[in-house]
Amino acid sequence: MAVRPQRIQDGVVERRLRPIYDWLDNGNNKKALQEAEKVLKKSPTLQAARALKALALLRLGKTSESHAVLDALVEEKPSDDTTLQAMTISYREVHQLHKVCEIYEAAVKVDPSNEELYSHLFMSYVRVGDHKSQQRAAMALYKFAPKNPYYFWAVMSIVLQAKTADDSTKRGILLSLAQRMVENFITDNKMEAEQEARLYIMILELQEKWDNILKFIEGPLYLQLVPGLTSQACIPYFKRIGEWKRLNLLCKDLLWENQDRWDFYMPYFDSVFQLMTKSGTDNYVDDTPEKCHEFICLIIENVSTDRPLRGPYLARLELWKRLAKDGDPTSLLGSGVALCVQYLRVFANKPCAVPDLKVYLSMLPQKEREDHSKDFLNCLGFDENSEPVNANDIQKHVSCLYAWRLTAPVGSAEENLSIARLLRKHYLRCLEQGLVTSTVTEFCAADNYGTLAAHHFFYAAMEQEDPAPILEALNLLELVLHHSAANFHAKLLLISLYHVLGAAIAADSIYCKLEVKNIQLVSLGWIHAARLAPALASARALRLLSDTCTFHKHHAKDSVEQVTYAYKFGTFEKVVEVWEWGGRIGGCAWCATCGRERALLALLAGPPQPPHAPQRLPQTPTDNRDLNAIVSWSSTDGDRALYKSRSFERDVAYLRLKDGLLSAIVLCIECADNRNAEEKSSQLEELRKCISAFGSALDSCRHVYGERERISVSAPLPSRIIAFVTSPVPYRELYTNTLLMVCEICAGSPSAHTYAEQARSTIVASRTELAAHAQPTLWGNRDAFEFFSNYLEFIGVITFLLGVCNEYLAPAHAKKSKKKTTHSPEQIKTTETLNKLNDDVQTTITILEEIFEKWPTFSYEASLEEELAKLTLTNKYHSPVVQKLKSGFEEVLTDVKNNLKKKAKYLKSLQ
Repeated sequence: MAVRPQRIQDGVVERRLRPIYDWLDNGNNKKALQEAEKVLKKSPTLQAARALKALALLRLGKTSESHAVLDALVEEKPSDDTTLQAMTISYREVHQLHKVCEIYEAAVKVDPSNEELYSHLFMSYVRVGDHKSQQRAAMALYKFAPKNPYYFWAVMSIVLQAKTADDSTKRGILLSLAQRMVENFITDNKMEAEQEARLYIMILELQEKWDNILKFIEGPLYLQLVPGLTSQACIPYFKRIGEWKRLNLLCKDLLWENQDRWDFYMPYFDSVFQLMTKSGTDNYVDDTPEKCHEFICLIIENVSTDRPLRGPYLARLELWKRLAKDGDPTSLLGSGVALCVQYLRVFANKPCAVPDLKVYLSMLPQKEREDHSKDFLNCLGFDENSEPVNANDIQKHVSCLYAWRLTAPVGSAEENLSIARLLRKHYLRCLEQGLVTSTVTEFCAADNYGTLAAHHFFYAAMEQEDPAPILEALNLLELVLHHSAANFHAKLLLISLYHVLGAAIAADSIYCKLEVKNIQLVSLGWIHAARLAPALASARALRLLSDTCTFHKHHAKDSVEQVTYAYKFGTFEKVVEVWEWGGRIGGCAWCATCGRERALLALLAGPPQPPHAPQRLPQTPTDNRDLNAIVSWSSTDGDRALYKSRSFERDVAYLRLKDGLLSAIVLCIECADNRNAEEKSSQLEELRKCISAFGSALDSCRHVYGERERISVSAPLPSRIIAFVTSPVPYRELYTNTLLMVCEICAGSPSAHTYAEQARSTIVASRTELAAHAQPTLWGNRDAFEFFSNYLEFIGVITFLLGVCNEYLAPAHAKKSKKKTTHSPEQIKTTETLNKLNDDVQTTITILEEIFEKWPTFSYEASLEEELAKLTLTNKYHSPVVQKLKSGFEEVLTDVKNNLKKKAKYLKSLQ
């Protein structure tokens, strides 16, 4: 949208420009251009109208004309805010933020006392991250408009210079300067806002001057600027300087007033355990476990029994956990199991009860935990067959069931199936009795019977390697979602379970209901988008990968604008936070993977356009996946953080392989031009090195990542690198021979024939592996699809590269000429070799078409419909699972066959 003028002196001009703004805001850029032309006919020199014309031209795709208008305006050095704001929008949309700095630098020279222009100049430097220029602009602004925000803009700019400085000496000098600047304001009694005090503390923190921070916080100025927060503000700094007695006393006082504040309990425990190692005793501080336990018990006794608080009860568990690290806490606190059971007994009516307990249950000795697992189930008088009849009792029953399953020993497939069917029976009973009371925005406790049952169906399926339990889980979860549209746990489970069967289209129907947007594309989108391509859903994969790439492309602009708002509102802590968050998204491994996957997948299923050189991989890729959104109730899932880091390592290795492959393809395109071999020798050498590095990396990955991963419904499916490097298809030879063939053709080398022959023989040999994966069962369908997705990706690459070679050997001007062109014997031989390779690829495509034409149809038997028929329900429900699976597989297979037909047609056109 266009930014409307904040003030225009001439009312006539304002009336003339208003229609242009209206059309720009409505997205009708053609009309906006016409209105701008009308205004310029009457006032050809009106700068604001010309700037808006440039913006309309830009949005119409007429970039060169837009830049011509902008360049002419830059020469005139405009200084009115309307023109400059319109020019700023244009430059932001083409990602030329440095030019915004230039136009405002020129503007402040024309009008050096304009506060608003200087403010915009400062913000333009913020957008490009030029912290030194920010400082200079802020100080210039403060000189003729002495306001506190401008002064602290300069201080914050110095702090950012220090944070980005490589030299520790320079960093120290800059921080000392920032500290002196703030202290001058303190001396002159000019500080006015809380954020100014927080900025001063930030500066001292960066210098690790903890005593100075405490002195400032305990002084009268901080109390004046930040009333009521002095005590708790001291907590982190007492820990830093080791003032454990003061910390202990402070936390005790705070906890008496705020018995449920967990952020006060943790430093309290830190102080207790530090004081335990010190000599001497003090009657006023808690320096022994006994005193600590007594204090917690006093808090519990002091809390109202009508509304118990979780904090004190969890505090006893935390004390037990810390004592258990170096000794036996049972003499003081009793059994850890008993404490957990007591907590559950008090708070089982809260959905957070078992998530609170999970961390402490994992600390219990395994045998003790398993031996007493039934205590969790029976602690409130329930058992697995209980039938609660109200929402509160259902939540208590569910909590007891959760805790029981988390602590019970690993069951057999039959046991898991038995539990799953029992839980399904509970859900269906609640449905029949009207106890499923979900709303449009909330879900109910009874839903948890269904989700827990689905987990146990999955455990049984993994044990038996049988898809039947997964089909039961899918049918049940679809029923849960039908009655509880807001239940995101059911949605995430459905997506994972559909992908276990390779049913990407069915999973996509659920993913659309999640309405994943913006940052969730990064934190949660991988759960689905990463599995579309290996499930052969190429078209949908391209769409979602494109959405993620678009978000990644624009996140920098959005985060920069958030930084400018942080300056405007004086929230200096947010300035650092947003910069760091922007860097984290900028280095996101998943976003980098999306860009490369999209470019390679488009060679098979996208529009026929050459891929562009990928942006350089981030030096340290970041993992922004959020696994905590996916619940798990298995006692065997182990350390999720370890699984996450291991899967991330594999995903980064896969990303580097794809980056090398895409880089080699782009170099092939660059080398296939009409320059002679000497002129492009450096690029050819770079291409050879890239191909060699790709082959070596693939070999090393085969040794490191050759083991299959255990599938978990609560974690990412195994990384694609495993199927790629363990495939019996020799992808190293297929890719390297094809790429080297293109390289040597572009170099005019006769060795191109050798590489072409090697590529032909490898393709022919790989056909035997295709037949071996052609008739999978439903359980093996996901693996079969992933196997063929890797092979189809190669088909897309070699088809594209054959087209590159054809264009190189038969330039466009030769095709248009009616005269018969003469070719050298070497060219004729090369063409013949390429035609033979082309024939082999077409034959392989024909074999693939036959495989997908004869792809097996599966049986989808489930018992939910029979169970529903026994109930007295007013609304008849039909499960959509079977239809989703059938139509989804049909859509995928049709899409693959259409893509193969297009490739075969294209290859025939090259001969």
